Amino acid sequence: MDSFHTHSRRAVLGAGIAVAGSGLLATSAGAAPGPHDRRHDDHTERGRYVDPHGPEVADVEDRRYSSGRVRRMHLEAQEARVDIGGRTVHTWVYDNRLPADVLRLTAGDTLSMTFTNRLPQSTTLHWHGLDLRNDMDGVPDVTQRPIRPGESFHYHFRLPRPGTYWMHPHVGVQQDRGLYAPLIVDDPREPMAYDHEWVVILDDWLDGVDGSTPDAVLKELNHGRGSMHGNDGSDHGGHDSDHGRGTDEGHGHDAHGHDAPTHPNDHGKGPGHDGHGAGHSKTNGNSKSTSHASSHSSSHTSSHDNGRTEHHVHNGDVGTDGRVPLTPPIIKDLGLDGILPKVDSSDLGNLALNLADKNLYDFGLGGLPLHGMTATAAAGAAAAARASRGARRDDGPGRGHNGPSRLLPTSAHSNVLDSMPGNVDYPYHLINGRTKDDPDTFRCRPGDRIRIRFINAGGDTAYRVALGGHGMVVTHTDGNPVRHTRAEQLLIGMAERYDVLVTARSGVFPLVAVADGKGRNKTALALLRTASGRAPEASVHPKELEGPLTTADRLRAHESVRARNRRPDRVLTMKLTGTMDRFDWAINGRQYTPSQRYPVREGERVRLVFQNDTTMWHPMHLHGHSFTLPDGGPRKDTTVLRPRKRVAVDFDADNPGLWMLHCHNVYHSESGMMTILGYRRD
Repeated sequence: MDSFHTHSRRAVLGAGIAVAGSGLLATSAGAAPGPHDRRHDDHTERGRYVDPHGPEVADVEDRRYSSGRVRRMHLEAQEARVDIGGRTVHTWVYDNRLPADVLRLTAGDTLSMTFTNRLPQSTTLHWHGLDLRNDMDGVPDVTQRPIRPGESFHYHFRLPRPGTYWMHPHVGVQQDRGLYAPLIVDDPREPMAYDHEWVVILDDWLDGVDGSTPDAVLKELNHGRGSMHGNDGSDHGGHDSDHGRGTDEGHGHDAHGHDAPTHPNDHGKGPGHDGHGAGHSKTNGNSKSTSHASSHSSSHTSSHDNGRTEHHVHNGDVGTDGRVPLTPPIIKDLGLDGILPKVDSSDLGNLALNLADKNLYDFGLGGLPLHGMTATAAAGAAAAARASRGARRDDGPGRGHNGPSRLLPTSAHSNVLDSMPGNVDYPYHLINGRTKDDPDTFRCRPGDRIRIRFINAGGDTAYRVALGGHGMVVTHTDGNPVRHTRAEQLLIGMAERYDVLVTARSGVFPLVAVADGKGRNKTALALLRTASGRAPEASVHPKELEGPLTTADRLRAHESVRARNRRPDRVLTMKLTGTMDRFDWAINGRQYTPSQRYPVREGERVRLVFQNDTTMWHPMHLHGHSFTLPDGGPRKDTTVLRPRKRVAVDFDADNPGLWMLHCHNVYHSESGMMTILGYRRD
């Protein structure tokens, strides 16, 4: 499979870019706690937290750099059958492609995207690594209501920083299907010189293979508890749980007397913000964006209906009515005994569908929507769900949730990670949506300089990556520049990104990603071709994979993003807890609920002390911010934490709102290893 050249340019080689707001401190993991050390939630203070849709969020957005250019686009999530290279699977994807086309913008642009959900479940979009406005972060029942089947949501925000990012859902384990896409923000004053760009997305794959689904794997791992983020994976369509809310529905005060998040009708629109919210929107015109060159092969199109599906450009904005209806009181308080349908405790997720089927609006519910739905939309969702139940066909004889066990043997071990490498034994590993039996191929000329942007979109796998016959020069991690460092192989944990430069030699060369600790034959493959010749075998293992391993702690931040020294104003200790047997992953012994808050205040230097008290490794990710690793280390948003290890990272609290902090092993996070950092109002 041949890849399109996603980008070609010649630019003046120079120093790394300057990044706005980069006053971060590189600290030692052994530093003594500051005077405001908080090891648990703030039980003693009763105050208000910044609302994701509040004026503080809009004010910061207005101060972000803007070029004045608005990029209007459309994206759809849908079910599809896709060819992953020798195997066709039924899965969920964006714009009918795996992975979706590169979404490319320039620093200073404003993204105005209408996202439409054609899936049988509610979903959201999370923009991984961006320090964007909080109400656009895509966390269900924290920053927005989930987007129900058939509905659309308008995402609208500025992108002030260049870098390599990506997008994926933040509902359940949907990310471990085909719902991901690269997001590249170009630097208008790019300091590096290169001829071509190759976007390389790593992924572990099981969805639709012999009946397997990520939801079934999650239930097998956590003993049937399912997801912390609502959808239970039953594919009944259009249902949401209450996402762990108490009887106050996430409003008013949480269990500790704190102010829990509200969901006002107004989305905090500020100047230049043209409104965004749930509800349908229409596309005017059929023009296509020309800025999203794909890293896919032109011959991929045979498995994707009519070929490339680009992000459509709108000829006008969506409506300015950004109102999102509030969730009604819990049904048991409405006095509807005898009217409500009987719902088994194991099937609470279908309550909204059953309500729609019973037309309870005729019984006096009036205008109260079901989780943000109108009565018409609820009835439509119910009908769509019933249709999807009959239409869904997974690949292979197992079908549905009846596939084989996908659990990794407990004897599996990674020397690099000093623990089990993960929990899931994936049948396939992909690069740009292709297996090693039919690999993606990138073509250029000998001597060309290539910028490779690596993104690990996997759910449970860390990869060791090397390009046969070539060394690499690491230039960025998680979108931030580092001092240029030579590397033979890289360790890339889930959600991490690395940019490297290579100078292409003459021939055909394997780009190999080894699923570390999961077996020597568990590899993904792509090809770099600069001349005629026979491609290497699918089992190729280049010698660079036996060379020194480069990890994030071996890198140093570039001067342009190096932190200024500052004593932390607040120290928050995050103990990672849980066991493999119980699969009860948590932070500080408390599994996730949306009402959790660890307080910070705008303007503070915050030190997060991650202490891994488990026997498992965890890639920890902070939304809306980037932090610095100790001792001059790089600026990142995701860091790998090995068992029984401790690391302190610092960030500046300059982006108000409610922000998720979680393990990016999707099966760990959806079993409880998530929490929220909340900005307190003064």
